[in-house]
Amino acid sequence: MKAFFLVLLICSLVHGNNQAKISINFRDITGFFSTITTCQMVVNPMLRRGSPIHDNAFKALKDLDSQMVRMAMWFPYPHLSVAELTPPTGNPRCGTASEVFGKVPHLRIFCGTPNGIIQSIDFASFGTPEGSCGQFRKSSCDAASSMKIVEQNCLGRNTCLIPVSRDVFGDPCVNVDKRLFVQATCSNAVNTTSWDFQYMDPIVNDFMDATGNVNLMPKGRDVVASFSTSPTWMWNTDQAVPVPSDPNQVDWSYEQGTELRDFSLQDIAMYYKRLFQWYTQGGFTDEYGVYHKSGYYYEFSHWEIGNEVEDEHDMTVQYYTQVYDAVVEQLMQVDPKMKYVGMALENHYEWNWYEYFLNPKNHKANIPLDWISFHFYGISNERTNVSSYQVFFQSADQFLNEVTRIIQIRDKYSPRTKIDIDELGTILANDNVPDPVRIPNEYWTASGAMYSYLAANLALKGIDTVGLSQLVGFPTQYPSVSMVDWIYGMPNNRYWNLFLLRDQIPYGSHVVNTTSSSESVFAMGYLGSDAFEKVLLVNKYNVDAEVTLAGYSKGTYQFINADIFGIQSATFTGSITLKGWSTAIVSLQ
Repeated sequence: MKAFFLVLLICSLVHGNNQAKISINFRDITGFFSTITTCQMVVNPMLRRGSPIHDNAFKALKDLDSQMVRMAMWFPYPHLSVAELTPPTGNPRCGTASEVFGKVPHLRIFCGTPNGIIQSIDFASFGTPEGSCGQFRKSSCDAASSMKIVEQNCLGRNTCLIPVSRDVFGDPCVNVDKRLFVQATCSNAVNTTSWDFQYMDPIVNDFMDATGNVNLMPKGRDVVASFSTSPTWMWNTDQAVPVPSDPNQVDWSYEQGTELRDFSLQDIAMYYKRLFQWYTQGGFTDEYGVYHKSGYYYEFSHWEIGNEVEDEHDMTVQYYTQVYDAVVEQLMQVDPKMKYVGMALENHYEWNWYEYFLNPKNHKANIPLDWISFHFYGISNERTNVSSYQVFFQSADQFLNEVTRIIQIRDKYSPRTKIDIDELGTILANDNVPDPVRIPNEYWTASGAMYSYLAANLALKGIDTVGLSQLVGFPTQYPSVSMVDWIYGMPNNRYWNLFLLRDQIPYGSHVVNTTSSSESVFAMGYLGSDAFEKVLLVNKYNVDAEVTLAGYSKGTYQFINADIFGIQSATFTGSITLKGWSTAIVSLQ
């Protein structure tokens, strides 16, 4: 039925009935635009120094002058996002794994060197053991066969796989979830680590410079540091996950595993603590007591834990909450003032995640719930069919309804927690093939208009931050999400929509009562910090609209349409022809 009425509406618009009369009462203040409009930068080779677009891309980021830009160090390029790609090589060699109903997971124990041999099993317990590596301890629930079975599987080998199942070890305590802890000693072990920041540092440096955060200088703008990809060797996998030798090689298979090898979660917590110390404390001490000096003393205002974890590591909300608490607990020891961002959900409508994570009772004592984050993408199943882009606005309206429910859950459990929608964008079909079909100019304009439409409506709902995704995408890494082109690094109309909002709608602007006579044109009147009367207009359809502002006939306006990339200016004399999927801001006199 909705599709039928949409067809009728579009037919009506095409046949010349697209006229919108906007009525604005600047004396009736209905709210405030207290939303930070910003973006995210996702690491990839095009942001490396020497790339043909490096300088223009970072200039575009600097020119935005945004708060709360998200720096996403993400897994498809492991060298650019992970600082310790291989595990420490010394003894002891430890691992933990939980039994899984209906499956037989394996615990992999491996020596740190290719010529190492497992020469002794120092601890083995299937049941409910506790502790961390080097300090494992048994409980009253312990299978007597544990040591014998592990020794049979592992002694004399470089690597071994142990099935984690009561069918193998027996059941030492019925109706209890069980796990296997193992500690081994290998021959020819040497105490070395693989900490290496040579590929990450330049991108982090350039990002921090572009956001006004120069090393050893006073803090600049707030940023969200999201080193979301943890080393894959920290996760239980049946075999070692290879890493491409070329840092520019995309690897969508790097991130694997659904359970961390360390049941205590201290390995991953200490990884992030050391990484944080590298960038904020001048250096860190590694697993074997060796100090690594960086000379960096940046200040990250916000730190996000994980990214789309319900998909990337198939976590449950209960498991993720434990990981969040463990990481935050360690980082708070270094910087108690930093704010933390949790969840970064891919599927924003997973209500059980909000219900559980936002309930303080499900966290350790004194663990803050400063922010939550989640993502939204309008997705077209076609690439070059311009009419298919209309789906972006349809899905945007559904998303706004879902956000209302998220706010209700937040207000119920943790009303002081802020909301960061730090990935908001659109994606086209067949986006990650090596040589995708060229994207029409109308797409960038429609996608940018959707961002402006959502940013305004989310501001009316009180959302704290709305981040456009992403600064640079390119073939093999979501080119349709890019804000700049991947040949010259010049901004497209997605970028210019964000720029227009940042330039023309100051934070804290007074939003006023505004109505539009046409469903096709969204309007939001507001009073800027300069007290000028202004109105944001977004054409939600790819059909020109004749827009009049009741009672106003003088002013100027800035607008974006598919004719060119950039912001154009014109004189307002009573009406505007707002082209399909165009955005405009009118300054009235």
